[in-house]
Amino acid sequence: MQTLAHYPKTVSIVDGQVVIRPMAQEDFDGVRRFFEQLPRQDRLFLRHDVLRPEVFSRWFAELDYGKKLPLMALHGEQIVGHALLDGEQRSWSPHVAEIRVVVADAFKKRAVGTVLARELFDQAMARGYEKAMASMMDSQKAARRMFERMGFRVEAELKDHVKDLDGKKHNLVLMSCMLEDAWEKMSELLQDFSPWVGWH
Repeated sequence: MQTLAHYPKTVSIVDGQVVIRPMAQEDFDGVRRFFEQLPRQDRLFLRHDVLRPEVFSRWFAELDYGKKLPLMALHGEQIVGHALLDGEQRSWSPHVAEIRVVVADAFKKRAVGTVLARELFDQAMARGYEKAMASMMDSQKAARRMFERMGFRVEAELKDHVKDLDGKKHNLVLMSCMLEDAWEKMSELLQDFSPWVGWH
């Protein structure tokens, strides 16, 4: 397993820099503020209602980097992006990991999501995964476009398979890519600036 000792690390984004590091127990209040400040439209589509105290507390209580690796992007002291590498797959898919990425509204279109995903892909490849999956509701057009730019393609769409936090039904879109292909695709996306400028 790739060591996490090289975190925190400073990376460039569009018009600035962020620090990438794993989420830790002491980030409880900061991560809660990050999710509280997301636009309601973004929070509608989260897999869990993280604003419920019991859900949020359980998330931190079960923190285990070996099973699920949560990474954060910080601009100064503010958390502006959160990403998760979830390797808890069925035994018949030990080579597949799921990734999830959420970015603060003010930092969208600044490559925060892309650099977080790139970090997750590095970690996934080091852990022996070969394929990445991402799932989203059909109405999450911006998320779908971001993953398409990274080389993901739709594998399936399940009709009325999920409900948002308001109880409205949506199709579930399942996207995937081979990790090596996605890594090369993101290198092309980031070639206009050098994101890995040094260690923090």
